[in-house]
Amino acid sequence: MKTEDRCCYIKRLEQLRDSKVLVYFSFVPLDDTILVPLYKQLKEIGHTRKIDLLLHSYGGTLDTPYKVVRLIREFCDEFAVIVPFAAKSAASMLVLGADEVVMGPLSELGPIDPLTKHPVYRDILVPVQAFVHCLDYLERSMMQSSDPEVTALMLNPLLNKLDPWLIGDCEKTIKATRQYAELLLSRYMLKDHPERVKIVTQVLTEGFFSHGYPINRIEAQELGLKVTKAEGELWEVVWALYLSYEELFAEKEED
Repeated sequence: MKTEDRCCYIKRLEQLRDSKVLVYFSFVPLDDTILVPLYKQLKEIGHTRKIDLLLHSYGGTLDTPYKVVRLIREFCDEFAVIVPFAAKSAASMLVLGADEVVMGPLSELGPIDPLTKHPVYRDILVPVQAFVHCLDYLERSMMQSSDPEVTALMLNPLLNKLDPWLIGDCEKTIKATRQYAELLLSRYMLKDHPERVKIVTQVLTEGFFSHGYPINRIEAQELGLKVTKAEGELWEVVWALYLSYEELFAEKEED
């Protein structure tokens, strides 16, 4: 698809949504490198009533979504996120700072339990909750053992590999994730339903054993998020934009 065609789809989406549309489409982790380009684009647009962010991302750093939400909201009165396919992990955190999320039949959010680098294999990311579950498993093994001394001998090699600093850092990261989620939900997505904030936060941080669990638009709505279902021409335009950006990235990989 040509750039001109993509621009036409964006213009049509702006007409359908009565908004100004920004696009973040990436297969690399979301981090603070987005902030300066985003600020430049927002400065060019100026303050506007409503901004829609078309978002495709599988997540990234813990602090960036909060910064993105605060920055965009400096330039608009209403903020919505449009998810054509995937907004997972940290990208789902960003959604919590919107007034609504627009989702189609293929759209997915995900749990916001944070990831951290493996203490030995630094190029591998693992859920912080994995360390928590490891500690729970070790504690249960000791408590339920018929011979605690033998069990302790077997588990000591594992315990010796658990750096106290790492455990403390994991605990801090989990608390920070909850803090960000509660702040965003209470100020924006669930500002009219404060009684739901802690419940939704707990589900998104601890309610799923798979970090990649797909939360579709029905589950997101049942959870209490303000979901607008993309149907008809709206969904056709959103999906066409997704396919065009996917094609663009595929072409770049081939070059």
